[in-house]
Amino acid sequence: MRSFEVGRADLNVTRVTGAELDPPRPGEVLFEVERFGFSANNITYALLGDRLRYWDLFPAEPGWGRIPVWGYLRVLASAVPGVDAGRRAFGLCPMATHVLLRPERAGRATFTEGSAHRAGLSSVYNVYAWAHPGPPDDDDALVVLRPVFWLSFILDDYLAQRAEPDQPVIVTSASSKAALGLAYLLARRGVPVTGLTSAGRVAFVAALSAYDRVLGYDQVGSLPAGLATLVDIAGDAALRDAIGQHLGRPGEVVIAGGTHGEVEPLAAGSFFAPQRIRDRAREWGWPELERRYQAALESFAVGASWLEIHRHHGLDGAARVYREVLTDASPPTAAHVIDLTPSASAKKRRLHLPLA
Repeated sequence: MRSFEVGRADLNVTRVTGAELDPPRPGEVLFEVERFGFSANNITYALLGDRLRYWDLFPAEPGWGRIPVWGYLRVLASAVPGVDAGRRAFGLCPMATHVLLRPERAGRATFTEGSAHRAGLSSVYNVYAWAHPGPPDDDDALVVLRPVFWLSFILDDYLAQRAEPDQPVIVTSASSKAALGLAYLLARRGVPVTGLTSAGRVAFVAALSAYDRVLGYDQVGSLPAGLATLVDIAGDAALRDAIGQHLGRPGEVVIAGGTHGEVEPLAAGSFFAPQRIRDRAREWGWPELERRYQAALESFAVGASWLEIHRHHGLDGAARVYREVLTDASPPTAAHVIDLTPSASAKKRRLHLPLA
């Protein structure tokens, strides 16, 4: 087993570790990681790893962290009755070739991860969906968009429940996939939305026609006057202050991200998506929530013709992608998918491991 890890005190420090694969003990299942998506959303997991317990998902040695990513897994060896080798699932995994899970309440559609170190974490992170037997050839975009779009979807749901659901909305980090998803959903409800982004990305974002208006961060003074809701996906306190001073009478401020690398505002958390998702799951039932979410996601993905799939291979490829996204060198159009599927020869060698 090989894992990509980052320094918890300094995210610029990285390493790849190796360990022997042991057979799963009773109640455990050893999964092979097939492929996963990576975006700025995963950097947020790292920035808030200590505060919001993201490092608890896949523990590493002291001082090191394994960033959670969303991807496809395949059962390599199982010590759980009814969970057979070869079965595939979609959910959180580390940036690693393998992961050991403890599936509980395994049903036809999902199972829940029951490891002690994940107790108390939101069900959003602990529920895994069983996937089709063979990997689809055309869902790489969904591998990247599915986890990011949850924020878009649940933010729109939250904003739609306000006393004034049609109030104009200002969205920061407008080039991010979560912001673009939110803009799509707001526009679908007829809500006026203005996107704020860096000066170098104004032309790109404007060309997508996702927002009624696109401004650079240096153009806050040109924001339309009047009451508006600010959704801050950038997590930039100084920017929020500048917007508030310009508007004079700001409406609700929803802090919903940290793409600018600030952890304190997000940790304070005026909006915590997993809690909102959990509340909706209790109210509607998970199948109905998943149905509504999937319909919205597929509708958004169909129109996301700007998305460019960037495929990478192995943990070396994962390390390069991590560096690009961490330093904001990855273009907003990029959807990074890392394939860890071993070669045929490697699969043959692995058959000699005592895992059957």
